Amino acid sequence: MIRTKNLSLRQILIASSIVQVFVAVGLTGYLSWQNGRKTIETLALRLSREVTSHTEKHVANFLNTPTTFLKLNRVLVSSQRLDLNNFQDLQANFWQQTQIDAEIDTLYFGNEEGNFIEIDRKTIPKMAIRDANTAPYWHMYRLDQQGQKLQFLSQKRYDPRQRPWYKAAKAQDDLVWSPIYLFADPPVLGITPAVPLRDVVTKKLNGVMAIDITLSQISEFLHSLKISDSGRAFIIEKSGQMVATSTNNSLITKGVQGNERLHFARSSDLLIKTTANYLATELNNFEDATTQQLIFEFKGNRHFVQVNNLNNYPGIDWLMVTVIPEADFLEHMRQNIYTTLALSALALVSAIFLGAIANQLIINSATHVSTIVKAIAQGQKIEIETQPQIREFASVTESIELMAQQLNTSTLDMRNLKAQYTQRFEEATSNLKQENQKLHHLANIDSLTQIYNRYYFDLSLKQLWHKANQEETTISLIMCDVDNFKLYNDTYGHLRGDQCLSKVAQAIRQAVERQQDIVARYGGEEIAIILPETDEIGAVIVTEKIIDSVSQLNLQHCTSMVSDRVTLSCGVASLTPDPQVSSLQLIQSADQALYQAKRQGKNRYVLNPRKMIE
Repeated sequence: MIRTKNLSLRQILIASSIVQVFVAVGLTGYLSWQNGRKTIETLALRLSREVTSHTEKHVANFLNTPTTFLKLNRVLVSSQRLDLNNFQDLQANFWQQTQIDAEIDTLYFGNEEGNFIEIDRKTIPKMAIRDANTAPYWHMYRLDQQGQKLQFLSQKRYDPRQRPWYKAAKAQDDLVWSPIYLFADPPVLGITPAVPLRDVVTKKLNGVMAIDITLSQISEFLHSLKISDSGRAFIIEKSGQMVATSTNNSLITKGVQGNERLHFARSSDLLIKTTANYLATELNNFEDATTQQLIFEFKGNRHFVQVNNLNNYPGIDWLMVTVIPEADFLEHMRQNIYTTLALSALALVSAIFLGAIANQLIINSATHVSTIVKAIAQGQKIEIETQPQIREFASVTESIELMAQQLNTSTLDMRNLKAQYTQRFEEATSNLKQENQKLHHLANIDSLTQIYNRYYFDLSLKQLWHKANQEETTISLIMCDVDNFKLYNDTYGHLRGDQCLSKVAQAIRQAVERQQDIVARYGGEEIAIILPETDEIGAVIVTEKIIDSVSQLNLQHCTSMVSDRVTLSCGVASLTPDPQVSSLQLIQSADQALYQAKRQGKNRYVLNPRKMIE
């Protein structure tokens, strides 16, 4: 028998420990560097995407607020609730609206005669007015806390018809955003959403209403963003002119003809200038710009760029850009790698000195435990006479002995616990469903009338309108209003008024039989009914049933100017949607029909023909 030279277990363990640590140190360093760079790229791109998305939402909200006010005023004008020729009425209306939202601090109107009125609450409350008595100047007045003239401030030559916002709106039939320009007072860079107000019948331009927005507000938001140590966020037009930046640099520069907008090529910020120049080259002077992520080299360092388009508004075609240098993250990665290497080297030394001592004890104890485990696996009854010298292994052997004794008991207990948890889970699920139903009821149901509320109406109309547009079906809307309801409240009291409104709402809901139809409280004593897949004939049939149902309530109304019982006036409109028509036109048409029904004597309905809607 030939004896071979065997290695001792101690030598094998020490050698293997040293080799493992060396391999671990090398692989850890290499993988840390590679994964670190990959992680940096992922994090930087994600951060730039999130910053750009956050900026896009903020800018969208920033732009949506003034357009909402302008569209509301257009509805007031078209429904003859706001007289454009009555500047005192316009002054009061503008004053009230500028107090609703802090972002709406300037609201004004100009017409084809050159007349102009503006309410400005940016610093001190002011009003500018230009009419036949002041032309060609506007007169500026300071206002008191009630919006009334307090003090004459100054006058200035001004013609609204020559301003960019007026010209941009005059050329359009709908709301439009003006080009970015220098405001007249104060001289700051800004942009103006404007809406042309035309006569409903003749389509003649009655004037333009607009709201000023200063671009510095967007720059202030970008400056507040936490990007990275030297990252930048900026918004640029495809012409190359700057809109906003996260730096404090001015976007106005001195030119031959005075103050001019800043082009990216003249930016004092080198990173913004370089990034914009790279995008202009890469994207064919920004013409091929889409939402995308790019990486470019600058000063020997990679830079991660996120580009998003903002062109959802007429007259606005901006690019939102976020650029983050890789160097902002590399220093942290290097420190982590150095720390990892130092700890690995310490582990290597410790393994050499301690491995020889620890390995033998570990091997003996592991062998002892392995023997006991094998006996348990074979179903043998174990009796432990000696314990391993290592405390942890001794504890393990004791635990294994107890585990074997309690195995059968634990199995039964686990079955019982499973049954209990199953029952509790089912109870919790049932309770959660009930709570969700309550929350849904609170969010969508009007507490007084127990029909849908205005929020659910707006949500449902948007969804049903989109569905009708896709399926090319007709959708109808009925607007109902309780006649002389104020007189009812004055006569019988608000408690009886609430009871009356609740009964009327329930009667309307019962008259509308289809499950897909939506009955909602639109506001005050107005109730709206959405009838999907319903033409004018079907809408009229439902309207007649509604009026008859309310009449059958036989609710006394002794002060009504129409009847001694509670009655309804209804406006009916039907429309087959197309991409050029919005659901707002359906509401406006039904509202106009309701207005005609009231003018014709109330207690009736009026159908607004399709041609009037279009």
